Amino acid sequence: MFNNHFKFLPKLLALSLLIVLAACSHAPAKHAANIIDLSSANLPAVAAEFVTTRSGAEHEHEEHQALPAEVSWRFWRDSRQITIERPQLGLGELWQRDGQELIHRKLYHQDQRAIEFQAGDLRMLDITPSWQKLALLLDSQLLDKLTAEEIEWTDGFPTREYSGKVAETEWHVVMRLDVALPALIERQQGEFSERTELLQAYSLNAAPWQPTSIDGYDVIDFADLGDKESDPFVIKVQAQMGHEHHH
Repeated sequence: MFNNHFKFLPKLLALSLLIVLAACSHAPAKHAANIIDLSSANLPAVAAEFVTTRSGAEHEHEEHQALPAEVSWRFWRDSRQITIERPQLGLGELWQRDGQELIHRKLYHQDQRAIEFQAGDLRMLDITPSWQKLALLLDSQLLDKLTAEEIEWTDGFPTREYSGKVAETEWHVVMRLDVALPALIERQQGEFSERTELLQAYSLNAAPWQPTSIDGYDVIDFADLGDKESDPFVIKVQAQMGHEHHH
């Protein structure tokens, strides 16, 4: 009787091995389905929350010196619109895609007012980010200049780590490839350092919070700021922008 059992043992071991191998062969395919190509024009619609901490002075961007050392902020993205809010500052940004052109609004929630920049205004101010850069929160050309590691799975999410030095700035970036957003951005330039960390991410229709409604906000065209130079709000906004607008 024992001999009969032993006859089947090799077959059972072989069958078990095949089952394990089959399960392993399906795992990469399952993971691959969750990996987004960062150059894709069809990024998933998501909402996310981040925290950014800074230390030291960044002389190239003096307006950053007025910001708190730590700022929490939220981000919403779909195929046509990107919204960013910094609730503790009462500030927000809205980017909309109109064909190949971008329209931008700076949102001042405490004042219930907004400044709108048309595509021509953005070009004049030399503010011409690509949609992909806005959507990824990083310039994909920067990632191309950094050393990329192999894809890994962290807490069940596909991630890729990038690091290196570009134009006197040391970078360390971890991208979450299932949502096409950075899980971590660290940069160091001289005495200045900045760290942005992803706290949580959701599909857009499952987000626990929504952008602040701007229905009823007074929207001022950037080109019209020169006609409102005595408006206290415009004076404040021009100071925050770090430049004066001449009509």
